[in-house]
Amino acid sequence: MQVRQCEFCRKPHLGNRLCSECLVKLDEDFILVREYLYDHDRAGIEEVSEATGVTRKSIFYLLREERLLVGDENGCANSILICESCKKPIHTGRLCPGCKKEVLTALHQSVSAARPLKPIAYDDEFEEQSIKGVAKLQLKN
Repeated sequence: MQVRQCEFCRKPHLGNRLCSECLVKLDEDFILVREYLYDHDRAGIEEVSEATGVTRKSIFYLLREERLLVGDENGCANSILICESCKKPIHTGRLCPGCKKEVLTALHQSVSAARPLKPIAYDDEFEEQSIKGVAKLQLKN
């Protein structure tokens, strides 16, 4: 495993993007915010933060990770999130739908253009040799 810096708390840890403490904390924060928003669906970030005790940083992280949504789907003129590519207002995540589509299309094209791997020949003889080879393995004393 590789030592990484947690995206949220910036502490070094072994593993993926978030350390285990932040992962648990953000899941707990998400549940608190979700429960509050069930009863107060038009609440702003400040109100949610004060009512739940969840920090603004956690709320913004949940928004960027597409676990929460700002505003309604019809308009986002007052959105506090902007697309990291084209700077248009967005409801959730890091990219607007148009930029996300462009990134996915470019990724798909680059993967398609990559030289395909040669398949490994697999037949009964190969299987027999493999099984015999495994049977011969022993631990050294």
